[in-house]
Amino acid sequence: MFAEIIDGGALLQVVWVSIAAGLGFSLMFSLAIAGAARASQERRSGQGATAALWSVITLLCLVACGVGVVLGVVVMLKK
Repeated sequence: MFAEIIDGGALLQVVWVSIAAGLGFSLMFSLAIAGAARASQERRSGQGATAALWSVITLLCLVACGVGVVLGVVVMLKK
């Protein structure tokens, strides 16, 4: 009875995409937080170039998180 109602393939796809997106988003945001902390630490120790590199990494990770959120909203609105 449930097999007629539920599409198992689509359900499995939703599960693995949700897990991948959750892990990817968490990893990117964690790296952004760590990058910001390292940039601050390097700036305090007088390492300007290294601080700038960590700041760029932080910015790229935050942009990736923003793109992920926008992409998720766009996909949800199209379905």
